[in-house]
Amino acid sequence: MKQVKKELAEKLSEKLDVEVDLNDIERPEPEHGDFAYPVMKAASELGENPRKLAEETAGKFEDDDTIQKVDVAGPGYVNFHLDNVNFAEKVFEAFEGDRFGIEGRDGKVLVEFSQPNMAKPMHVGHFRNNALGDSLQRIMRFVGYDVTSENYIGDWGTQYGKLIYAFKKFGSEEEFQENPMEHMYSLYVKFHKELEEDEEIEEKGREWAAKIEEGNEEAVELWEKFREASMNYHKRDYERMGIDFDRVTGESKMVEGTKKLLEEGLERGIIEEDEDGSLYIEFDELPDVILQKDDGTTLYLSRDLENLRKRIHDEGFDYNLYVVASPQDLHFEQAFKAAEKLGYDTSGCEHISYGLLSLPEGSMSSREGRIVGIEDALDEAEERAREKAAENMEREVGNAEAIGIGALKYANLSVSRSKDIEFSWDRALSFEGNSGPYLQYSNTRAKSILREADKKGELLGKFEEEEYQLLKKLSEFPEKVERAADDREPAKIANYISELCEEFNSFYHSCKVLGDNEKTEKRRLRLVEVFVDVSDQGLELLGIEPLKEM
Repeated sequence: MKQVKKELAEKLSEKLDVEVDLNDIERPEPEHGDFAYPVMKAASELGENPRKLAEETAGKFEDDDTIQKVDVAGPGYVNFHLDNVNFAEKVFEAFEGDRFGIEGRDGKVLVEFSQPNMAKPMHVGHFRNNALGDSLQRIMRFVGYDVTSENYIGDWGTQYGKLIYAFKKFGSEEEFQENPMEHMYSLYVKFHKELEEDEEIEEKGREWAAKIEEGNEEAVELWEKFREASMNYHKRDYERMGIDFDRVTGESKMVEGTKKLLEEGLERGIIEEDEDGSLYIEFDELPDVILQKDDGTTLYLSRDLENLRKRIHDEGFDYNLYVVASPQDLHFEQAFKAAEKLGYDTSGCEHISYGLLSLPEGSMSSREGRIVGIEDALDEAEERAREKAAENMEREVGNAEAIGIGALKYANLSVSRSKDIEFSWDRALSFEGNSGPYLQYSNTRAKSILREADKKGELLGKFEEEEYQLLKKLSEFPEKVERAADDREPAKIANYISELCEEFNSFYHSCKVLGDNEKTEKRRLRLVEVFVDVSDQGLELLGIEPLKEM
């Protein structure tokens, strides 16, 4: 807990006469104490033997009534065993605020995530992006940043020229009206199958894409029709996943500004024109990139440059976080480097890269029609959650969708985002340990205790060992959240909440909460209350719905 670390650091600074920062204070393994300070750095500054300095430092805390015991371990670790009532008072006091003692941060943050393409359903591989982005916006907002979440739709480019060509050649207005997404996607797949037989239709798609950019009436009318149908389709998935965006924009909004940006870059000699009329930018350490085709159409990267310029200069965002999968690592290196060459400050721009999700059934391909749609995945999650609940709890549950979607989210968020995931339904929907249902179940178990007690807890008397271990784990929450915000890593919260639930269940099995003497009962009820508050908030930060009962 930061406040306790800060107080220990101040006391150590005074007693050692060297600067000790709160980040120098560590949390040792439980058997070694509550907090520890390695004196090796201080010993080096003071020219003393670390072990001897540690022993001398420990002796200076003998009269501190906030500390129960100080001992020394290893080459120079000072281990502090705190007075557990005093420590509990500080924890509970800090946790009374909305942010559990976390100091509010300043700055405007833009979190861009989801970014679905028009005319294609999001597949289960997109789920990780949505879960990561949503959790990240929640975490950044919770620690105090002024956050704007944006869904930047892929609604421009050659693929929409292909769709228009395919619709005019193979499409059916009747089928489109009946099921717009299914029909558009079937046309997308059909176009690429035809392309295998006739490479010339690629040029037809490019021609229609150029017409959209030129403002051709028919092309724009069809493009708008497909865009609206796609947006309406995706809304259903977002509602089921519990995801809201502060704004929804798209590449199409960037085209006009991109043309101006390219002209200015060309005039300044930063962007160059090739012999065929295309525009490109050259790098020393990265592959060069084309920013405009020879037919005058803009590209994804050039539109990203204009969007970045707008966010930095027009809107004043201090941090621009792009939640996009790792195959786009090079794209963002080039985009940020190009922006620097154009004179934009990219110090607050970050690519929040993450590994891919795969299914045991095999790889997915949108072009070949081999995908598992998010809608199908959500349906499957709900059905499997219902079956698992009947198997494990021997009864029907009324919130199977919330349990199933929570399981999917936890399975995606509990793995460090840099790693790839091979998804397993059995692991995701387990009701035992390290799963979404386990977290929700632990949370609802605690709530049932509070309902049965129908009274408030209170800090009375000394903590027993099992109680104190739970208190210490609870006290870690603010640090875990701050680290998750700093590292842009929801897994730090996901894994902490899992460990916390294990600690709570150990406490639950070891300590009788209700029916003991009044002092013990009230103290344990207070612990349960705080566990509910922390686990509720932790689940919220992951985008997982805390339930009243399961």
